[in-house]
Amino acid sequence: MLQLTAQVAAAIAGDHDYCHLIRLELANNTIIRLTDAGFDINWSSQTFEANGLLVGMDAPKFTSDIRVGEISLAFTAADQSMVSLLLGNNQINRYVYVYRAYLTDQGAVIPDPILLHTWLITGFDSSDSKGSAQMTVSMASEWADFEKPAGRRSTDASQQRIYPGDKGMEFAGQVKKDLKWGGA
Repeated sequence: MLQLTAQVAAAIAGDHDYCHLIRLELANNTIIRLTDAGFDINWSSQTFEANGLLVGMDAPKFTSDIRVGEISLAFTAADQSMVSLLLGNNQINRYVYVYRAYLTDQGAVIPDPILLHTWLITGFDSSDSKGSAQMTVSMASEWADFEKPAGRRSTDASQQRIYPGDKGMEFAGQVKKDLKWGGA
């Protein structure tokens, strides 16, 4: 459940300004903090820069269906610093945090920004035309890597590693049909 401070709840209920705070945790312990505000935002002893590198962000679409959500961030490719940073290292499956920060009339962050979503970087694309150059970072929700085989399996060998001598998965390899869990 979403936890809001009293100040944020009051800002949402009233007339308010907000911005997004984006934290990219890239390879080699590189942290990039950007905002779509028109000025730098200071929050939690960190500065989120309004340096013009971030030129767009898709609005996430949330549904009741179980599916992998996807959005993208667009950066200007006119400044090569972001392009080289993104393409110079393997940035796939790195975390991106997107917060919504509500602001006072003076532009200060009302405690505490809401974490809208945690994303994983899934790919990059660049486009170049006569008038502009952009680098697009594709991201997906944490469920994007759901199919990756990791951790426990429903095999006897996997069961024996954790519970030696247990017979609960002894015949799991002989089941020939998909078993549906839960529901009717």
